[in-house]
Amino acid sequence: MARSKVKLAYITNDAARRVTYKKRKRGMMKKISELSTLCGVDACAIVYNSRQDAHPLDEPEVWPSRMGVERVIEKFRQLPEIDQNRKRMDHADYLTLRIAKEKEKLKKKRHDNNEKEFQLRMHDFMLRNRLPENLSFFDLNNLAYHTDMKLREVDMRLQMLLEKENKEMMMDFAPSSQPIHGPYHPLESGESSGKNMNHFSFMEENNHNNYNSGFDMILGNARIN
Repeated sequence: MARSKVKLAYITNDAARRVTYKKRKRGMMKKISELSTLCGVDACAIVYNSRQDAHPLDEPEVWPSRMGVERVIEKFRQLPEIDQNRKRMDHADYLTLRIAKEKEKLKKKRHDNNEKEFQLRMHDFMLRNRLPENLSFFDLNNLAYHTDMKLREVDMRLQMLLEKENKEMMMDFAPSSQPIHGPYHPLESGESSGKNMNHFSFMEENNHNNYNSGFDMILGNARIN
């Protein structure tokens, strides 16, 4: 079963406050000891009891020891002032930091809500093909801005699809790397080479004769005309 969230407020009941003080103090000392041991860092703790519960002769409780606390404090004082104040924080500074973080979260939530609201308005406008009459100038300006941004996203998406389609078409019409004709067989003997050379010479001579005959025929037709 999950623990209920503790309300951060002063405990008015004396007995409950004393019990909480002892339990929380023991837990804090344990956490500091674990931090120093596991991470190898210098740490110390000084805990004063509340004025109402403290005895006049009571001394503050320290960890790891009085000498250990003095050593850590002296090491801290030897640091430059800028390093000493870098992460120093009192209760007021802590509250200021928390308030700033909560304001940033609230700002982000408002921005997200505005985005969703204008998306719903855009969807409603596309369905009804008309704008609500109660929109202010600020609302209309934001609606125009979001509409323009969505149109740009659509244009970018269309451009990407067209480029992809063009690449696929170029790959489809690209020449194949496989040879169209059969495998090439080199000539194995001089006799075969001679026969092939005679065959090529015969084809060349026939082509030359055909070319001359065709040329003469063209000239003859020209003379007749």
